[in-house]
Amino acid sequence: MPLFYWGWGYEMDAADKNRLISRISWGCISATVSTCDNNLISLLLRQPSIKEQAQSAVVYSTELQRSILTGTQTEDELLQNSIAFGQWSSEQESQIAGLQDDIHKIRRGLLDYWSNITKLEQARSLLRRAEKVLIEKLNKRHLLLQTSAEAHAEMCQQRFLISKITETLDGQPFWPTTECFDSYNDTDLVSQLCDIFFDKSRVSTATIRCLARSQQWRLYWEVTKTTNDLFDGPVSSWSINQRELAYWSTVYDSVYGSIDRPAKYVIDDDDLLDSWFIRQGEKIDGRATNGLADRPKKPGRNEEFIVTDQEGAKRVYDMNDSMSRAKIRAKQQTINKHGVVREQDMPDSQNEMRQQLASRRSKHVKDISRR
Repeated sequence: MPLFYWGWGYEMDAADKNRLISRISWGCISATVSTCDNNLISLLLRQPSIKEQAQSAVVYSTELQRSILTGTQTEDELLQNSIAFGQWSSEQESQIAGLQDDIHKIRRGLLDYWSNITKLEQARSLLRRAEKVLIEKLNKRHLLLQTSAEAHAEMCQQRFLISKITETLDGQPFWPTTECFDSYNDTDLVSQLCDIFFDKSRVSTATIRCLARSQQWRLYWEVTKTTNDLFDGPVSSWSINQRELAYWSTVYDSVYGSIDRPAKYVIDDDDLLDSWFIRQGEKIDGRATNGLADRPKKPGRNEEFIVTDQEGAKRVYDMNDSMSRAKIRAKQQTINKHGVVREQDMPDSQNEMRQQLASRRSKHVKDISRR
């Protein structure tokens, strides 16, 4: 097991965010691994150059063809054989597609419950359960394909990259030549390095999104728009974490600049924002939506009644402008003072009737003056 852990599975404070920004910006990955002699060594994994990436792609293609020629089954062949021998089924394939569709529908519907926190959390819980079941099924199918020609080719590609990018702490290649790597007999150490570089060093998308909208990162991001200097080298040589951070920073730029910009609590909630993305996509495609799109206003009152629970009421209240909030406070004071009050006796209703009366009188005076 690799002695490495990327500990960002909790809510980050400002110091955590700054440290993570530094790690991602650096691009290199620190890895402490154990040797076959049970000794610990610390190494660095740098990002592969464009040339090394291209060479690794050649390695994948070559090994894939070699595996197929020697009789190794492809993923499609393995899957069909697994179905034939009862290890997998067409029904399970359909279940995966169905779960993906269900997850999309649940995620899209989350915005319907923005004002009812109880129902929102129930829907979110359902979403998490569906995602968990989907991951379990995908993992089961993935295990069945571990002996495929594609899996072998990918392993060879990863080992090739590890042989090129592994360095000592002073920046020297750990394997100076290809021959040194090929003759190295500690295969478990190589596996640990592969696991670290291609899996455990990757920051979760949820953490990347949190960082992309944070004040700590937005400062760097805004300056970069002027200096055009974000990470070292061209985009093709950036790490996965660097590319994801830049991608989500661009996504949040589009959200902040949208004419339909959602409320802050939506932007800060990945599930609700994903729901907003789906609905915005539907608008672009010209399909009708049932979201929070602006409705055309009619003359007179333009009040909208929204069903909410106690916790969601604050969100609804925050939607009102300062004038509307003042009206709400005036109504509440009247109710507190008199108890049951008819709508027409409310302060805003009285004011509206006075304005209508004044308007009719003005119109009546104008009509007389024209005669």
